[in-house]
Amino acid sequence: MIYILPWLISILEGFLVLTVLIPKAVRPRMALLIFWGSLVGMATTALLTFTSLILFNKIVPAYAIGINIAALTGLFLLAKKNDLVLPFTKGSWDRIDLIGVHVLILFLIPVILHALLYPQGGWDAWSCWNLKAKFLFLGDEGWRGMLDPALWRSNTAYPFLLPLINVWYWCFGGEPVSTVTLATSCRITLVMAGILFFGLKELNNKISMLLAPLWALSIMFVVKLASSQYSDLLVGVWLLSALLSYKLFIERRSSAFLAVMLLSLGFMSFTKSEGLVLAMISLAVLGMTILLSAESREKALAAWKSLLLTSMPAFLPTIIFQLCWAPNSHTFINGLTAADHSALIPRLQSSLVFLAIELISPKWNAFWVIAAGGIILAGAKSFRRGLWVIPVILIAYIISVIGVYTINTFFPIIWWVSNTLNRILFALIPAVIFWAFTALL
Repeated sequence: MIYILPWLISILEGFLVLTVLIPKAVRPRMALLIFWGSLVGMATTALLTFTSLILFNKIVPAYAIGINIAALTGLFLLAKKNDLVLPFTKGSWDRIDLIGVHVLILFLIPVILHALLYPQGGWDAWSCWNLKAKFLFLGDEGWRGMLDPALWRSNTAYPFLLPLINVWYWCFGGEPVSTVTLATSCRITLVMAGILFFGLKELNNKISMLLAPLWALSIMFVVKLASSQYSDLLVGVWLLSALLSYKLFIERRSSAFLAVMLLSLGFMSFTKSEGLVLAMISLAVLGMTILLSAESREKALAAWKSLLLTSMPAFLPTIIFQLCWAPNSHTFINGLTAADHSALIPRLQSSLVFLAIELISPKWNAFWVIAAGGIILAGAKSFRRGLWVIPVILIAYIISVIGVYTINTFFPIIWWVSNTLNRILFALIPAVIFWAFTALL
């Protein structure tokens, strides 16, 4: 029961952040605010906890709890000035919203059951993400030991967002229990499903949008990875958040959604190395699109100070980590210059062939084939009103991944792609579903 309190603080903190940023006239409906706020709240509580490392060089639970409660109080006062509507105000939820929540919880049951079968998570959960969380929570001032090059198999170059989400809960319980990491993976999955449904409903106002998250949760391989306590789904949900923000900006012409988009990209950059790459690609594509449109550029430039003020705290942890703490890579050989491990054409060919085989693998239940068919069926609608940025981001990201597979010759290519490519594709599923349903329906 002790963990209900940090969960409530996290949700309320994220909900109030969105309430402060988004004016009431263009604010989404309550159901989306709650699910979206739950995602934002995971990051804000984690990053406020992160400041303990900066100030004290260790996690101080009392400080982490205190600063989050202080932030929650400040956000509440600011939200009151920005027409705060409480989550359960009469009329803020309609019948479809309530039906949707119950159906999403029902479809979350397989994820919960699979998570209970593997309470320690998958290989990279206990050897990387949960290990990092334990270093942070139990390591006192010696937490930087997890960055030792000798622990390169634990991905020492990965930043801390997911571990800090779990550390925030442990600050209340006083010990690093596995039930928290298990519950976090289930919570992220539910948040992904909720943002997909209520975000699409915000754009289309159709109950048929419920099919979007149900499609994802009906794929057993997705259920397996979603409950594995990895950071890949967190990367995918932040990308979904950024794309939804951009789409709402296009629809409602409010710079507030640009602020949420930048927050999402900043938080995504602190998830893992792939998240940083995807965040930079998304920032470049979305930023260029906004600047090339006269109306969008005018909105963005008029609010540049507030956008900078909002986005800097989200990107700052990544900047601090990359400049001050991230160790040099011990798993990189530049195949373009190395004499013994050259980046030959066969590596590129192997990567492309394996990508094609992976996309049609039975474990995806034909997801990629069906998604491609739906996008082709939608035709020109797949590229209307800003939707064209989604394939540009996805293709650019896949190209960058293939490029890394080809150039970095430290690992045997077949082993590398067979162990990592499926998780990279898994992280893109929310964005692909969002694109397909926005285009078709």
